Amino acid sequence: MRAFRIVVAAHGDLADAFVSAASLICGPLRELHAVGLRADDSPETFGERLREACGDDDPLLILTDLVGGTPHNVAFALARRRPSAVVISGVNLAVLIEAATSIDVLDDATTTHLVSLGREALADMVTVVASRSS
Repeated sequence: MRAFRIVVAAHGDLADAFVSAASLICGPLRELHAVGLRADDSPETFGERLREACGDDDPLLILTDLVGGTPHNVAFALARRRPSAVVISGVNLAVLIEAATSIDVLDDATTTHLVSLGREALADMVTVVASRSS
């Protein structure tokens, strides 16, 4: 059983969409939360909602959409004050599902695995199909 909370932090409705899609595929997922940056948010107001979603429990995995964006920057600042928090940026559905369903412990090996999986989930299908046709 997963021993950490997952928070998806992204621009607009993207975080909610990721959580919704993961729940559609996997069914209800415990300790999975979404925080979207709204047009009227400041970094401070977004940070307040993100801190609330993160709770006080350790450990914590925060998945963000875009390196250098406000969700990432605010999440990273929060994680720097919380030693058991991990931030992975560039979330995709494969990473979220793996983290929510197949990972029990959040450690360096898990982080490396999730980042690698995220990269592997990207594919140029035209090239893949062409290489199989040859």
